[in-house]
Amino acid sequence: MVEPRRFLTEEISFSGRFSSDVLKTLKECFKPWAVRIIVLFTIGILGRFMLLSTANVLGFWADSFCISGPHCKSIPGVFTGWGHNEFLSLLLWIAGIGFIVNTAFRVGISRTGALAVSELYDEVTLRTSRLPMSFFDSTPVGRIISRFSSDYGSVFRMAGGPLGEFMCLVFDLLLIVVLISFASLWFLPVILSIMLLNLLAYKLNNPIIRQERRLLSKHRGPAIAHFAETVQGATPIKVYGKSGSFLKRYNTLVGQVVVQKFRTILSLMSFNLQLTTITAIVLLITGCSGIYLVHKQLVTVGDIAVAFTFIMMTSTTIQQFFEWLSNMEEALTGVERMDEYLRKPLEAGRLLPSKANFNTGHPVASSSERKETAELKTLLSPSKTLTVKDLSLRYRPDLPWVLKDINFTVAPGEHFAVIGRTGSGKSSLIQALFLMYPPEKGAVYLNGIRPELEAIRPCPPGTVPLQIFREQFTLIPQEPVLFKGTLRENLTQNPKMTDQEIWDALKQVKIDSWARKLKQEGGSELDYPIDERGSNLSMGERQLLCMTRAMLQPASILIMDEATSSVDPSSELLLMRALRDVLKDRTRIVVAHRLSTIADADRVLCLDKGRIERIVTPRELNF
Repeated sequence: MVEPRRFLTEEISFSGRFSSDVLKTLKECFKPWAVRIIVLFTIGILGRFMLLSTANVLGFWADSFCISGPHCKSIPGVFTGWGHNEFLSLLLWIAGIGFIVNTAFRVGISRTGALAVSELYDEVTLRTSRLPMSFFDSTPVGRIISRFSSDYGSVFRMAGGPLGEFMCLVFDLLLIVVLISFASLWFLPVILSIMLLNLLAYKLNNPIIRQERRLLSKHRGPAIAHFAETVQGATPIKVYGKSGSFLKRYNTLVGQVVVQKFRTILSLMSFNLQLTTITAIVLLITGCSGIYLVHKQLVTVGDIAVAFTFIMMTSTTIQQFFEWLSNMEEALTGVERMDEYLRKPLEAGRLLPSKANFNTGHPVASSSERKETAELKTLLSPSKTLTVKDLSLRYRPDLPWVLKDINFTVAPGEHFAVIGRTGSGKSSLIQALFLMYPPEKGAVYLNGIRPELEAIRPCPPGTVPLQIFREQFTLIPQEPVLFKGTLRENLTQNPKMTDQEIWDALKQVKIDSWARKLKQEGGSELDYPIDERGSNLSMGERQLLCMTRAMLQPASILIMDEATSSVDPSSELLLMRALRDVLKDRTRIVVAHRLSTIADADRVLCLDKGRIERIVTPRELNF
């Protein structure tokens, strides 16, 4: 039996210990804030020391009541002659200053942690936007969304206030050992025993909890992906009456998430119960041993008060520490999943911008890249002869060729049409011209210059960076793409472009009168809000706006990918008139599905099964 071919990759399932890359990523996050963190840690230790040392002061105060006898213990000379008012004032001052310093530490470390992990989000976004198209083809959108929502959310939640809480617990454990040793060394083994027993419980439960959390993160992606697909396909689902089957699958996927969530909570509750049991047993032993030590006159009442206070505090603190440590592992799981995208190979020929801060081994553009870019652009000016030489393309090594031995040349200003049956390779040819998928064989040239796909800087002679090469093309897609924002934002992102230039372009496409009717209170018609995917405009209006957007781009080669297939005849007439009259100074490559679309073409390329069948004039075509 032939195994079915899978185009979507399976969700990765992490196991075992966290890789060293996770720790490297955290180091990159916090490295810019190293000095601030050191200062904050110093403040934090000082604040916790002042708050915890109140127990020692209370012990000295209690011992000051004992005048003489075998159970009495001398207090430090600095407290000699002190009365109730002095001890009370000292306690208030220590507690007040400690509270202020501790609050400053918590606020500072929370803000620093939030800023640090925000860098992680930015860096992952920088790299994800530069991943090859094959990644987006094989990865469901819900999986990507879950990385930047639930996974990042678990990281950000723990990097705020909980990070300050966790560090305070760390400081408390260190200081308690010091302070209880100062009070009485008899109780130090008890503290160490509590720590070791809780550590043992953590080591036994942590692999189970870690794996359950990883499975929970893994199950979220399919549920989100199915929800996104359902929303996008709401119309055909209703038309064909398939709501029930989609709802059934959604309930199944969400049910898996809920069951896994319950299993994760159950593992955490079991862990917490074990820690509570350990604390109760140790406290019982401590109480009995304290009575014995007092009876044997090995410790004083003040020592017992201080030690028992610290032991109770230690038991609670250690339990909280390991609970928070377990929660921190949830954040590490989020870092682990985002780190996967952070370290994926970039698209061939792409570099990270110079503002990228994380050292992940990817090629990074130099600070002088902008100057070099301006110089390289002159290599493609003024005229641009497009040459496709021996081009062969397939989307994956295990898939068949979609283009094979493609050779043709398009002269500057030529109107060049591409036709063929469904599956002949027309859209694949457009993808190849934009280098969305690097060809296995052959190359695409402009003025004899090809794109550099090895990310080598400076570029070897006869090559330019991929992004500069792509900027010479502009596309009017088959399905017009508009985004939520204003009309101006959808037409151009160039802040230097004036409103008059935009209106001139709208006039050339013959839709300026339509745009003048767009009512927008307190602003220009260009500030008219466009809904998501342009849903408040008709198909023809969206396509004409895409034509206008293409005109406003400085690219000299315009590609139309069956742009008139979904519009009415009148809109098609406007598009073709703009193509013939307004854009006649540009090279036009038109993928066509109607004879009327190619009537004005200079030449027509006929594709069949990924190969060039012939290149002729429109008059030579026989239909």
